[in-house]
Amino acid sequence: MPDWLGMKARQATKEMRSKEQGLAWSALVAVATRTPFLRKDTASDPDSSSHVAEVLVDSGPIISSLDALGHGLVDPNAPFVAPLIEAAREVRVLAEMCPAWMRHCDEHSPAPANLSGDTGQRYINGPAMHTWSRADEAKAAAERAEPSLRRLYAALVEFYGFDVTTGQGAA
Repeated sequence: MPDWLGMKARQATKEMRSKEQGLAWSALVAVATRTPFLRKDTASDPDSSSHVAEVLVDSGPIISSLDALGHGLVDPNAPFVAPLIEAAREVRVLAEMCPAWMRHCDEHSPAPANLSGDTGQRYINGPAMHTWSRADEAKAAAERAEPSLRRLYAALVEFYGFDVTTGQGAA
């Protein structure tokens, strides 16, 4: 039977938009909870080496979330698309450095015997960052990623209508 009223097309578009909103929410949460830029505390890490290590460790889950959102876009002209592309480009650089960082940590500071359930925490190792040959490159990449992730976060808050860090609706 023909769909004269376009009901099937409207339903498919509605489902795709719902999926896009879900992916936007996942990206919003990933950026809010895994981006140390949004909650940076330099008092405990004056040389930012632990901060850079945390950025490297968290880059993998962030880029996965950003890629999923990019692949699930319904409207390529959505206001968050340009910041998404820019942030994904910058975070991907960090994610590609992460395996080398983890190997460096494994070689220079083996896992403690009483390793907690969160094995990623052992790679947030400021002292090891001082001996890593790519530390300056990682720090520069983290500095480039920060403003693009902030812009993306603001665009996602506006798109979704909720700010995860404050627990309030977007103004």
